[in-house]
Amino acid sequence: MASPGTDGGARAVYAHHVRALLRRQQQDDRDAIGATLSRARFRVQGVSEQTGKGRKRRAKAPANQRVVDFFIASPLTGRDRQSGGFRIPHFDVKPITRTFAPTRKDGHVRHGHKTAAMTAGGHFDYVISGATIGVAAHIDYIRRETGLQDPVGDLAIDLLDAQDLRAETNRLAMFTNVPGDRGRQRSLFEAAERYESSPRTHYLTASTAQVDGFRMFERMGIAPDWLRAMSRRLRDGREELKKKAAEAGKSFRDCEIPVAEVTEEEAFDRLAWLDAHPAGEGLFQWKQGRTGRVQHRFVGELPDGLSVHDRHEILSRFCGELGDDGWMVIGAIHQPDQHNDRRNFHIHVDGYDRPARWLDDHGCWDFEYVERRNGKDVRPFAQSKVRYDAGIGTDGMGRPDVAGLMRRRFISIVNQVASDRPDIVRYLHGTYADYGIAMTPLEHMGNRATGLERRGIVTEVGSRNARKIVVDEAAACEARAAVAEAALEKEVAFSRSVVAHDRDALAAVDRCKRLERRLIRRRLQAELADVVVAMARSRADAVIRTLTPEPGRPVKKKAGDDHLRAAALEHLAWVERHSPSLAERDAERRALAKAEARVAAEWRVVQAATQQASQDQTRRRAMTYHSRDRVKEPATPMPSRYDDRKRERLHAWLAKHAADPTLLVIEGDAVRLGQGVPIAIDTLMRQFAAERPVQHILLAERSRRSAANLAAASIHEAWTLELPLMMPADLGIDPIVAATATSEKTGDRQATPIKEVAEQSAPASVKHQPDLEEMEAAVVQPTIAEANSQARRKAARHQQALLREQAWELLRRKNAAVTAVGDQYQVDMTGLSAEDHRVLTHPDYHAEFQARLAEWHAERQQRQTDMPSITTPRRGGPRKPILPIPHVVKMPLEPPIGLRAVPALRDTGRLGKVAVLGASERAAPASPVGVVRQRDRIEGAERQIPNASPPNQEKPQSPRGVSGQLGRLAKTLGPHTDDAKSKGKAEPTVLDITGKGSHER
Repeated sequence: MASPGTDGGARAVYAHHVRALLRRQQQDDRDAIGATLSRARFRVQGVSEQTGKGRKRRAKAPANQRVVDFFIASPLTGRDRQSGGFRIPHFDVKPITRTFAPTRKDGHVRHGHKTAAMTAGGHFDYVISGATIGVAAHIDYIRRETGLQDPVGDLAIDLLDAQDLRAETNRLAMFTNVPGDRGRQRSLFEAAERYESSPRTHYLTASTAQVDGFRMFERMGIAPDWLRAMSRRLRDGREELKKKAAEAGKSFRDCEIPVAEVTEEEAFDRLAWLDAHPAGEGLFQWKQGRTGRVQHRFVGELPDGLSVHDRHEILSRFCGELGDDGWMVIGAIHQPDQHNDRRNFHIHVDGYDRPARWLDDHGCWDFEYVERRNGKDVRPFAQSKVRYDAGIGTDGMGRPDVAGLMRRRFISIVNQVASDRPDIVRYLHGTYADYGIAMTPLEHMGNRATGLERRGIVTEVGSRNARKIVVDEAAACEARAAVAEAALEKEVAFSRSVVAHDRDALAAVDRCKRLERRLIRRRLQAELADVVVAMARSRADAVIRTLTPEPGRPVKKKAGDDHLRAAALEHLAWVERHSPSLAERDAERRALAKAEARVAAEWRVVQAATQQASQDQTRRRAMTYHSRDRVKEPATPMPSRYDDRKRERLHAWLAKHAADPTLLVIEGDAVRLGQGVPIAIDTLMRQFAAERPVQHILLAERSRRSAANLAAASIHEAWTLELPLMMPADLGIDPIVAATATSEKTGDRQATPIKEVAEQSAPASVKHQPDLEEMEAAVVQPTIAEANSQARRKAARHQQALLREQAWELLRRKNAAVTAVGDQYQVDMTGLSAEDHRVLTHPDYHAEFQARLAEWHAERQQRQTDMPSITTPRRGGPRKPILPIPHVVKMPLEPPIGLRAVPALRDTGRLGKVAVLGASERAAPASPVGVVRQRDRIEGAERQIPNASPPNQEKPQSPRGVSGQLGRLAKTLGPHTDDAKSKGKAEPTVLDITGKGSHER
């Protein structure tokens, strides 16, 4: 669409007419179309303020009050929403169950509730009667078809022939697989209604938001016991739902929950008590219990133009497939009567999804027969219902989509019967959205709402449908304008690319673009004005059509019809006064024609410049496509409505693969495809290669390759001068040999210039030198595939190496057991995934894996050998290990850091002169395991700290762990000198580790 900033001063076409009509239209209708009108630059918002006298928004009438308001749109427009050779038909599937309502003991049903509108037997009669055509109905049908008021008097028909035709039509309008006469067929559906299960209980439901309402009656002291029980159950249910929502991390939302299980009589009494207390209106509601299906009702729309035999073929095939599944069905074809459209042919099918047979001995159907066995009633002859699995498709609840299956069957049968006849529309599967049809599905109105709307009475469902129709029509106008602007932008972009060097042509393109966009906008505004006029006339037009008799459709007079017709005519006259007049429409058509002439003149300038540029370009650089060799040359593709999609696919393929010389081969002005290109691309190239966009892509690619070849030739030439002896001689190319020239001044070795070499090698005896492009193509093409293969193999090897290292680290962390079996090593891989097991046991990794296992096994053996395991207690007793058995493997290979350089405490000199025992760590050997621990980092940090800290620096802390504790212990020891030796024989010093943990030892 045009941007709001362009041509903002222009006034919308018929702006004052649209504003006058919308000023009195209902606000809901105005809101429905207001957004589209605003985008088209109609001033819709604030209509009452602009016109001076504002009209207050009319309040909606109560639902039970019948109101005729011609300023509210009607859904009965008299126009087809779907046009063309395709149509999405109406097909409805409705499962029917028994309906129950709160009932008093005497059988009186509570007001506001009703049982089924039509029982199974009643609907059977409706289906049969609609298929039977009487003499009067047949004559009315002929009146509607011929337009004659008296077809018998005008000799349009012969009564005897008409009687035979009517009998044949009635015979072909029925189909059933239920045996017996009409009475027995009717009894099948009545018996199914009695047989199917009835609900064991019914429910009273309440919203969790009504907790305070129940408490109000409890505080008032008038709540009966059953109401208090319902209140407790409602509170408990609310708390449980809150708890579940909190556990799931979601916010709590009020919902309807059952608060009591009741019978029909109990529900009647409780709802009557609620009616007696107006403060509790809507406190709880009735909900029927679950019951079995007694019937399925199918309604299908038939296309116009079919013969009687064609319609019978559709009905019999559809019902026959249901019968093959096991259904018991009866179907009929209903033809239009005097109250509806003459094209309204449709089928009605009643089906019971349980196979059944009549028992002559017992005089009933097999599922009705009951026997008493073992004290229980059983039905020995009842057959199971028809079941469909998920193979037919599922609905939104995950259940088999029976309705979707039946719809697909019906549409397929109709299309097969209609064949490819051009006068019969073809039905489409799916929805509007599946086929890109911008229409909103309408709600089913029913006979009652349709009858009220025909006489101008406003209904809720009718108003909703009317707004949907208006919105769809306005959106269709806007979509057409958007498509026109997109095509304009595409054409302008291409024209600018062709005449990029012609200033006059570029100016003409810009002028043409502005004028064409203005034309598109004015056409859109005129179409939207027609939509508003049709919306304002819709209800009055529906009333006039209903009250005007036609041949074959008499009008039954009712009280007030004359006044209603006069009011409708008065409203149409008001709409006509505020609609664009014929003179105004003629003036707009002349303005449009003048603007179109200006656009055509500008386009002629653009086309002349474009054609001249295209001719020059074609004459200079046209590219010719040579089709791939085929066994049988296919026919030239014919234009079709899918050409735009084909072009998009070809352009996408060229954008992705044009740079690959193995897929798109360019030789001068000739273009061909490589062997690996699909045949479909060859077909597209044969059809569209001569078009300008494709030629532009091919020429650009040829220019790019030429530039790349020149650059490669320059690099090759420089490389030849620097390294002449590396030229391959087996290719038939004589190398350029450097010549020796003696300089008088310097005597340097110089290379002969390129010009002199060329002059010296001019004789014809020189061998032919192949083109550089041919040589590079012969060498580079296989190299590309090899390089890609090598890259993929390298990436795979790198990935395998990463996976092996991760699996190895996982083995080390799990401290898996390694055992030696002969000259091989085995490791416990319990806990590893299948992928880790596979990469570690790969045959290519076997040797390296065995080497690593051998190293790991030797490391463990060394660790166990170097570790002191037994010591003698200080005061006698049995020999004890230093550490428990589970800690042996985890014990480091070296002593604690603070004691690495100290053989024993008894060999220590004067500990009193040592600041901290941790100072000895500087002589500690490195860990042979190669694993850096936290205490190793502390030791490295201490090496960088001097013994004496500067005054302004904090004193370094003693390292943590065993060395830190021993250092603090050493500070508590007094000075030990040689003069203060104790008398007697020296005894070995042994630390007491009784009751000490591994950390303190």
